Amino acid sequence: MKDDRFDRLANELLRLIEIPSPSGNEGPILEYLENRLRFLKVPTKIQPIVGKTGNLVLNPGSKTLLDLHVDTVPGVMEGIRCSARLEGDLVYGRGAADVKGSIASLIIALEDYVDEVGNNHDFPASIVFTVDEEQGGSGAYEAVKLCPEEVIVFEPTELDICTMEAGAIGARLNFFGQTAHGSDFEAGQNAISKAVDFLSKLKKLPFLEGEHPYIGEAGFNVQALSGGSPNELIIPSRCEMYIDIRLLPDVDHKEAERQLRHLFDREGIEYEMDDISPPFNLGEDVPIADKLMGVASNDLGLNLQFGAFKSWSDAEPYVTAGIPAVVFGPGKLSVAHTPFEHVSLKEMDLASQILTAFLTNLLTFSEHELDYLEAR
Repeated sequence: MKDDRFDRLANELLRLIEIPSPSGNEGPILEYLENRLRFLKVPTKIQPIVGKTGNLVLNPGSKTLLDLHVDTVPGVMEGIRCSARLEGDLVYGRGAADVKGSIASLIIALEDYVDEVGNNHDFPASIVFTVDEEQGGSGAYEAVKLCPEEVIVFEPTELDICTMEAGAIGARLNFFGQTAHGSDFEAGQNAISKAVDFLSKLKKLPFLEGEHPYIGEAGFNVQALSGGSPNELIIPSRCEMYIDIRLLPDVDHKEAERQLRHLFDREGIEYEMDDISPPFNLGEDVPIADKLMGVASNDLGLNLQFGAFKSWSDAEPYVTAGIPAVVFGPGKLSVAHTPFEHVSLKEMDLASQILTAFLTNLLTFSEHELDYLEAR
């Protein structure tokens, strides 16, 4: 990668990271993006969302939509700050992978696109910068109303084109026991022990027995566990647990929910499900995926791979609404949300080149389509 491209990508990403945008505080970065992208000379609008900062939409009305969320998780997680810095090929900082690296790649791609084709043509895509992705996903649910025909949702996929996505069920569980003096533990029932024992029963549910070639095993993450006290010699009578359960792409989320409710009721667990997100599997015959694959191969000599995204993304609301959406972008999901979140400038550069080629080819296709319609 040439030094000037390295500098453009790194400087743009570091600028974006310097603008904190945790969910609920997306206003400043949306203002920056609106001003930064004025060189496109396309219409813009704010898509209002009740109780939230609205989505920023550029060039509304196109068949193809590029969806990038601007919110991040907090800069400090588990008491550790994610600091911004450049180390060799890697840019560190909150949102570097998820997904400010993608936003920076797109900005540079758009500059290169305008340098290549100018502003004398109708821009061939719409762009939406969504809010609230890290919380309730209200930005994507509102963006569905833009009614695109195909969508690229940007997330850290290591440049795999993901036409499948895992779903999730989040559940808050309360376990109850019987208190007693901590040294006479036979006299009580330890709520924490009950919670730990429950996990082995959870693993045996039929929908959690599968495995997927791209995603891996079905399973769950014990996201939080609390109960008892190190300063009180007593049997804990209450334990709270939060679990995030992965649904493989071909799992029926309603059947998974039924199995979970049956288990919770049978075990006498007080529970609340606060996040039920269906998975999806579009297969590998998806036109928008073919377009990405084609320009990467024909224009850049890159052999992109199909994949599956392991987490919920903005893609799910589109797919649920019947709109084909794929997930794509630079970065590794595994480092997102961590104190060492980072993205490779090399991957960003490839993503940026792919996007410039994609938009250029999309413009050519749109003009040929228009000529055909006018000829009729």
